[in-house]
Amino acid sequence: MHKFKIYLSESFDPKFNLSVEEWLMDCSEPDEVILFLWQNENTIVIGRNQNPYKECDVKKLKEDDVFLIRRLSGGGAVYHDLGNLNFTFIASDENYDVENNLKVIINAIDKFGIKSCFNGRNDLLVNERKFSGNAFISDKGKSCHHGTLLVDVDLDKLSGYLTVSPLKLKSKGIDSVISRVVNLKELNPQMTIENLKTALMTSFNEFYNTEAETIILNHNTVDAAEYVKKYDSWEWNYSESPDFSLVFEDKFDWGIFEINLELSDGKIIDCKIFTDSIETKDFQKLEKSLVNKQLKNDVILDVIRKNFKNEKIRQDILSFISDKINMC
Repeated sequence: MHKFKIYLSESFDPKFNLSVEEWLMDCSEPDEVILFLWQNENTIVIGRNQNPYKECDVKKLKEDDVFLIRRLSGGGAVYHDLGNLNFTFIASDENYDVENNLKVIINAIDKFGIKSCFNGRNDLLVNERKFSGNAFISDKGKSCHHGTLLVDVDLDKLSGYLTVSPLKLKSKGIDSVISRVVNLKELNPQMTIENLKTALMTSFNEFYNTEAETIILNHNTVDAAEYVKKYDSWEWNYSESPDFSLVFEDKFDWGIFEINLELSDGKIIDCKIFTDSIETKDFQKLEKSLVNKQLKNDVILDVIRKNFKNEKIRQDILSFISDKINMC
């Protein structure tokens, strides 16, 4: 006998919502079939095997106080704001059926007179325009299918943040695929986040011929602190990136400076510096001193301060690298 449950998050904090999702996967009962609806304030969510430095303008995210967070599932990077509604289906492997999940979504959208379809990859479309990206994960006998529903998202911000920083970067990670997107509100101006939530809950109950228990979630009703620590950590969001390399270069009045960094798990595993400056020893010291350091602005700048005697070169390199690392 299946137990059907609908969870609604009152929080717009991506750390909390991604934590709740993992908590539901870990703690739900084998006979439960779950629909979880949630929203995040301005956030870039990257796939499990993606490189944030390659997927988005990290410097711009920091300047605009936009969250960057890594999810458990694969797939590409997506932008969330309060014009977007996220859905998650969770069930044990034996009760999990992606086609059923998709029917629940498509039937809900159909209630607004919008005919949609699944493209057989990861997207839901209306007339070849994407309004939903989907991703999947299975672990410990549970499966999760989650995705976005663009209702009234700021598409300028979506395209602006999902723009790679102007760095010479080579990565072994999974790249996002840019698609033509559309807000559902453009197709039916009567649609809102709230009435779409209602339509999804109705569709879920209709499809399974049930009256699912509805549970409100917030920071007071769920103790997800241990999960939040993970999703709030630099180690999870950045150091989990695939191996990649960075090249920074510029010309100064004392000479050309080029630095090549090889990174793994967010740490510099190799550093090569090329320069025609007559001050060679400090650059050689810097090469060695950067190895095994994390790609964090304060860490890198501290190493530079300690390795240059020439004040002019030190200040030029500090200013140059500070700007570049802030892009990362």
